[in-house]
Amino acid sequence: MRRVRRVGAALALPVFVLLAVAANRPLLAADVPPRPSAGCKAAKFDVGRELQRRIDVDGVTRNYILDVPERLVPERPVPLLFDFHGFGHSAAGVWKVSRFKDLAAHDDFITVYPDGLPVHLLDSDAPGWQIFSIDGNRDLALVRRLLDQLEHTYCVDEARVFATGFSNGAFFSNILGCVMADRFAAIAPVSGGRLTVPCTPPRAVPVLIHHGRRDERIDVSQAHAMRDAWIETDGCREHASDGCEWYRECRDGATVEYCEDDGPHTWPEAATARIWDFFTQHPLPSSPSPPGRGPG
Repeated sequence: MRRVRRVGAALALPVFVLLAVAANRPLLAADVPPRPSAGCKAAKFDVGRELQRRIDVDGVTRNYILDVPERLVPERPVPLLFDFHGFGHSAAGVWKVSRFKDLAAHDDFITVYPDGLPVHLLDSDAPGWQIFSIDGNRDLALVRRLLDQLEHTYCVDEARVFATGFSNGAFFSNILGCVMADRFAAIAPVSGGRLTVPCTPPRAVPVLIHHGRRDERIDVSQAHAMRDAWIETDGCREHASDGCEWYRECRDGATVEYCEDDGPHTWPEAATARIWDFFTQHPLPSSPSPPGRGPG
């Protein structure tokens, strides 16, 4: 179902100093006001629960699914979530499995599910994401182009753009945290593994990790390596546990959370709600958009 709605003027962005970051405490959602994207001035936008879309990236057509709940209110910036499928899977598959579509209709956020192109992993070729390089990475180019377009077309809260992914998609969400921390507020890799590229983000990145001890594809030791790498990268000093492990007192008020269960290589039932709750608590504390960015 598609519907056109009119959108008025964008909300003004207040200028203030984030005392939470200065105090090195975890940010509260109330600390960071919405940061309206250019799309908040658009005359119309489409809504629909499974919109099939295409975008050209460097001469290659890329497919994705867009979930825009019908109850979204014009002129009100909403969060944007990127959800990346696993190796050999698809946008349509993860749209059903991760179940963010159920939360999106209630909590009012837009979700984009990109389709990967063939990559060579596990001695086979199947749709997935490039995870071993940054330079010339076609999937990073896709994300940048797609994020620019969505922020230009829809009323997106640029302080609340997030990324999650399963397996190969989890590896890729790590890369986004490493190289696009200026645009992604937080990441949540599920059943992924170690960091595969140099990771020197300009700010500490909040990270929520899920993994199963009986994972037959990616050993839990890889998840431990990922956890430890983010703890070091974010400069976390305090550890606590409430079923999941929390690492706090990190730079820039960030948090690293690690949740491990007895599951195999599947999306954990509890992950969806926990991930969204984590994201809502960790908006992006950065300042204005970098120069030269636009719809492209």
